[in-house]
Amino acid sequence: MKTKHHSWKSYVFLTVSVIVTVLMILLDPIGVATKEKLTGGIIFLILAGNVVSVLLGILTFTSKYERKLIPSIAAIFTFLNLGVVIFFFWFGANFE
Repeated sequence: MKTKHHSWKSYVFLTVSVIVTVLMILLDPIGVATKEKLTGGIIFLILAGNVVSVLLGILTFTSKYERKLIPSIAAIFTFLNLGVVIFFFWFGANFE
């Protein structure tokens, strides 16, 4: 019988979730510092990172021999990131 453990999937899931969160926090400062030249690329990385994060979440939570502590923490980050992205898609970034 195999024991449950954290594999590379858990750590990659957590890393991608945290990187997307950091990119979301630093989007405005990086945009101001680079005069909006990198903003499009960072937005693409945020969207792609969210998709990768959701796929990794499905992969880690369906694994029978994977411990669920690290993926649960990463899932919290992913849900918060998705909530922010959906909020800005729904209401737009310009509030007047």
